[in-house]
Amino acid sequence: MKQDNSQYKEIPKAFHSFENEGLFTHCIECERELLKGDCDYVIEKAVRNYQGFKAEDVIFDYAICIDCAIEIQKRMSKESMQKIQEYMQVQLLKGQRELQNRDLTDVDGLYSKCMFTDEDKSNCEEYQVFAFCRGDKLNLQMPPYMVSGPILDEISELLSDETRDELNGFFNKHFSPAPGMFNPDPRLILI
Repeated sequence: MKQDNSQYKEIPKAFHSFENEGLFTHCIECERELLKGDCDYVIEKAVRNYQGFKAEDVIFDYAICIDCAIEIQKRMSKESMQKIQEYMQVQLLKGQRELQNRDLTDVDGLYSKCMFTDEDKSNCEEYQVFAFCRGDKLNLQMPPYMVSGPILDEISELLSDETRDELNGFFNKHFSPAPGMFNPDPRLILI
């Protein structure tokens, strides 16, 4: 029986590795090969947008297999996870109409506006984009999305000290950003 691949699309360049200028090939945590297509993975990219200029910087980007993402989530405090889930449910209910009107065939449009506020990424000083992938394809059953800086700040405030330490440990292990790049703390959302 032929498999329906309509849920899979090419991974847009916006989700390519900034450092390697191409598809992510390995999980940042366990080095699992991602392009074989035998596992799902998440791409996360944080961008700083310079208002008034047509310039932006990638603060960080990475791909992580679902198994490693789940392991990191397990190390986050239950309190933080519950607060984040409650926050997201409330925010998604507020923006339900905008979300329902999004065109799932317009892949670029899916991550051009904050899924919570509908703010365009060009108006955001900072934002993060997320994509769920398998092999060299984007999985549209879990469409890519963008979260604006103010929402990231609000989510960051929900984190316990234990969770903040866990996320800081992840960043210290994998990144060496310029001083002040993560102000006040690194941002990481693994869904």
